[in-house]
Amino acid sequence: MKKLPILILPLLLLVGGCTHNLSKSSLALADRTITFVKLRENPDAYNGKFILLGGVIKVITHTPQGTQLEVVQYGLDGREMPDEASGSGGRFLAMVPERLGESVCRTGLLVSMAGEVSGKKVQLRDGEEYLYPVIAIKELRIVRTPDEDFFRTWVPDRP
Repeated sequence: MKKLPILILPLLLLVGGCTHNLSKSSLALADRTITFVKLRENPDAYNGKFILLGGVIKVITHTPQGTQLEVVQYGLDGREMPDEASGSGGRFLAMVPERLGESVCRTGLLVSMAGEVSGKKVQLRDGEEYLYPVIAIKELRIVRTPDEDFFRTWVPDRP
């Protein structure tokens, strides 16, 4: 009987490790044929399409319409978690219809999101015009905060 808890723990860890970062409804709506490369090339071609994206927040701007997040894109893994090792395809703007305070959202956060492509916007970046795909966010998940880097890089001492 004492072995039962020992057998259940690995099973719980396995099941917990297979969960997705975004809701089932967002996963069902998403058009997974749209790559970020295609979106960057021609955002207008995907207006109204529902997509999944991830990355790290670089700039936060409050507007009368809500909060605009400038995000450096990273590919998503099988659980819809941003994979920093995948490299970035560029940047996009994520529009959240609420004013998000610093207690909820700040630069440096790694995020996963689901939303609808709503066009493009040209803004100056490093003194040059940059074309950003614009996404109207329906779901935003914070994956990791900057102070959690310790857990990502920590390695136990070996005897």
